[in-house]
Amino acid sequence: MSQPISHIEWFRTASPYIYAHRQKTFVIALGDATLSNAALVGIAGDLTLLHALGVRLVLIHGNTGELQVTSSTKIGAPVLTVENFPQYLAEVGATTQSLLAHLSMGPLSAAIRSSELTAVSGNFVRGKPLGVLEGIDQQQVGAVRSIHAEAINRHLDSQALVIVPPVGYSMSGEAFGLDPTLLAQAVAKELKADKLIYFIDQNGLEDASNRLISEITRTELSPENWPNLAPVLTAAQAITKEGTTRCHLINYQRDGALLEELFTRGGCGTQIVQHRSSTLRPAQPEDISGILALVKPLEAEGVLVKRSRELIESELGNFWVVDQEDTIIACAALYPFDGAGEIACLATDPEYRDLDHGEALLSTLIASAQSQGMANVFVLTTQTAHWFLERGFKQAEVSALPSEKQTLYNWQRNAKVYLRPVITP
Repeated sequence: MSQPISHIEWFRTASPYIYAHRQKTFVIALGDATLSNAALVGIAGDLTLLHALGVRLVLIHGNTGELQVTSSTKIGAPVLTVENFPQYLAEVGATTQSLLAHLSMGPLSAAIRSSELTAVSGNFVRGKPLGVLEGIDQQQVGAVRSIHAEAINRHLDSQALVIVPPVGYSMSGEAFGLDPTLLAQAVAKELKADKLIYFIDQNGLEDASNRLISEITRTELSPENWPNLAPVLTAAQAITKEGTTRCHLINYQRDGALLEELFTRGGCGTQIVQHRSSTLRPAQPEDISGILALVKPLEAEGVLVKRSRELIESELGNFWVVDQEDTIIACAALYPFDGAGEIACLATDPEYRDLDHGEALLSTLIASAQSQGMANVFVLTTQTAHWFLERGFKQAEVSALPSEKQTLYNWQRNAKVYLRPVITP
């Protein structure tokens, strides 16, 4: 993980993602470099954990042997011929068995019983010959004709993990070697998978300043900018065009990368999507109507203090919002006092709760307080105390508030005070 975090805090912050991923279908591509790396032991353990959490997993693997089928191979003499194809089948079979062995490993602690994961493999892919390209017969190199999605789903419904090797079988009884990158895309499309995950040899995509790109849309993505990843990025563009599948690129050499990407707000790789999910940013004048629409129902319930349009306009510089496709779905404000900051007006659209937007806003406001040299942040709340307690706030007396805030305290509302120190590295 990128930052030290306690087990208890991790479970608390991960719980929305655990619920969100349960019974979702993830197609995960394991290339030959991933399968040959010592990190495979940890990756297999993380896959076992995902399975135990109720994620429906389909693994597409490459070949750890000598013969590789990739779309980046220049057209020429075929990689797979009638003569060497038995070798390819043997290598792929050995790779499947090695992956099964890793998935069958028990946990590192002998005191904990293994999850008894069951994995199945089979002839789920109907293949066809790639044919003659530029006058050269590609012989045993093939392409995907169809995917037996119904059979795969039956195994997933029975709580099995499904392994799909890079081999396609034809109606004529022939077999063909397949590009695992394209195979993963085809399987994800046919299953209407929620996520397609590729393990790569770097921490996602980086921009011109070598900064990680955590999210990018398919239209913003130009595979030619990352030539070493062009086949994967082209497949990612194709699958996200469907609109239902998100594609993730994560580093197989980064310990715990799969869990970090799926169960933390920031992730650790690059997510490729059809449309941007949301943007957290300072509020702008055009956001005022959206902020009012969020807070009015909570004001009516007594959860938030009433604020007029004029007041929000005058205090807009204190507000941050989460914008999803020009709709304000969450907001919060940080009011500066002497040595401390008040976090207020934290609200999320009910349709977007449990997606960590409140957590993201809170983290942003705490970071802002730290950058302004504040020692503490505090909240006044009547109905959401436990949410703040779970995020490191402690109950305090009114006397702990900055003197200016004490004079403004509404004793009739009788809100409880919760305080959290701003930790400076």
